[in-house]
Amino acid sequence: MTLLKKLPLALLIVAAPLAAHEEDEVTVTNEMELPADATWKHSYDVIPGEKGEENAGLARAAAFYRIMEDHGVEAERVQIAVVVHGPAIYDVVKDARYAEKYGLDENDEPIRNPNFNTIAELAARGAEIWVCGVAAKALGVGNDDLLEGVKMAPAAMVANAELQRRGFTLNPY
Repeated sequence: MTLLKKLPLALLIVAAPLAAHEEDEVTVTNEMELPADATWKHSYDVIPGEKGEENAGLARAAAFYRIMEDHGVEAERVQIAVVVHGPAIYDVVKDARYAEKYGLDENDEPIRNPNFNTIAELAARGAEIWVCGVAAKALGVGNDDLLEGVKMAPAAMVANAELQRRGFTLNPY
């Protein structure tokens, strides 16, 4: 059988199980024990998001709180820190600075920072949100440009080192 004749069969073999899962209901039951008396200190190193879209790293940090609560972990037992560096720092700036960077939307309105609510949620939950001071200086972003709850660190590598020194683990993605 030639490669051209094998291709449709190969696609069918691969696609059939995927199609079957779309229609089947899947049950997922947590089997990992999360001790009631434990404390989780977890940090996220955030890279740039897409213009006008929520930053996935910031969203994951906020989701960690919600997932832990959904599985019975008390909110005060979860500590989150976020380190933002490079062009990702535009994802934690006020709307005016965000629009200065990204311009106007299709209605000729200044583009608003889509991360505002995520940052507000993280700050309200007590998350530490640190911006790399080296990148901020290079990109012309000052302390006054940052959203409420976001703070400046000397550098991202310093912030990550300090968080690890304080016992925070680093999310691998």
